[in-house]
Amino acid sequence: MTARTAAPAEEARPGGPAWAPSNRFLARAALLTAALTAAGALLGLLRDRLLARTFGAGPETDAFLVAWTVPEFASTLLIEDAMALVLVPAFSRALALRAGAGARGPDPVLGLVRTTLPATAAGAAAAAALAAAAAPLLVPLLAPGLPERRLAVDCTRLTATCVLSFALAGYFSAALRAHGRYLAPAAIYVAYNTGIVTAVVLLGPARGVRAAAAGVAAGGALMALVQA
Repeated sequence: MTARTAAPAEEARPGGPAWAPSNRFLARAALLTAALTAAGALLGLLRDRLLARTFGAGPETDAFLVAWTVPEFASTLLIEDAMALVLVPAFSRALALRAGAGARGPDPVLGLVRTTLPATAAGAAAAAALAAAAAPLLVPLLAPGLPERRLAVDCTRLTATCVLSFALAGYFSAALRAHGRYLAPAAIYVAYNTGIVTAVVLLGPARGVRAAAAGVAAGGALMALVQA
């Protein structure tokens, strides 16, 4: 999973029109965003080396890697592509309507959140539950003949929670970027990889690759929490 960033643009004052930031503000925001992106990438390298050193190559690691395909696919759809393409323009339009209406009438941004966030969370929760329930059918499709099929099913049920957490993380990222705030979205891969590394270090010796799958689930939750 790789991190994507967008160049900091305008910062929007809550409840008011956008303002033109100074060059100093833009430079500082760009530097902090780049630093967080680099930190996330470095933690990703550390994560991969730690997984290789702790579990090595073998059928158990293969079982985890099969389970890891669920969040890898979900991240592309929910964080890096579809969610941003749909929600960033929607929030931008709502912010423009808020700026034009001032204090008159209902807040269009709040209305958008009330309309879309519960539906997004409910749909993602249902998809996560379906993926977890269908894990015994999904694993043979992803890896026919996998020796550690039962282990892969257990790990897939843990990583399936990322469908919900990634949907929330993608939603929050889109909302923050539409408001011109980029630091928290840039930190999501720091949070994600921190969750995996911590779980492997603390639980890996006792729980094996299930610890890595639990770390993926924890890291997904942290991606949403760091932006909440």
